[in-house]
Amino acid sequence: MKKLNHFKALLAAVFFCSALYGTILLTEAESFAQIDMSGTHKDDKIKTIALVPFTSKSALSEELSDDQLATNERFLTISLYDALTANVAAVKIKPLQESGAIYNKISSEKPGSYYRDLAVSAGKNLGVDAVMTGVISRYTERKGSQIGVEAPASVAFSVMLLDTESGEILWETYFSETQKALLDNVYDVKKFFKRGAKWITADELAKEGARKSALDFNEYLLEN
Repeated sequence: MKKLNHFKALLAAVFFCSALYGTILLTEAESFAQIDMSGTHKDDKIKTIALVPFTSKSALSEELSDDQLATNERFLTISLYDALTANVAAVKIKPLQESGAIYNKISSEKPGSYYRDLAVSAGKNLGVDAVMTGVISRYTERKGSQIGVEAPASVAFSVMLLDTESGEILWETYFSETQKALLDNVYDVKKFFKRGAKWITADELAKEGARKSALDFNEYLLEN
């Protein structure tokens, strides 16, 4: 009987030690998990960005002169910068004159480089969290006047935000529109009259696209 009681006491001690050891292991595991996970809760919010000049798809060079391409790129870059500074308050935006100068300097030093690589290099040089760049794929001027046209203005471009550390795309948007007559687009009456019930130029259409892109970007920032 004494042996049985002794065995039960020994068994209870073993269970107690096992439970205690398991608790210690669990506590250590939880502590390790907390330490390991703490590194993933860093602040990934974008605080500073820079806008670098737009580029054009090579196909446009067959339709437009180099001077016209440069004019379109400059106009759209300025339009987007103005739209960003007017509609986006969640991030600090580098002055366009500064970011443009750095981008052009890097472009001249690395001719033939991929535009995204140039943009990321410029962003690193400027010390920003992310850099925004865009590519024009269509920029067709209207043929005619604001009263009547043979062919309407048509503009298409993409805008993307690149992480300056990894080069990955954080956000992107695309604008594409060819103006249509009221009878061809009765579902968009408000836009037609907002434009003064007239045929607008490619620059005016591009400016609308720039503002829409800025608003899309602001929405992205607010959601993240």
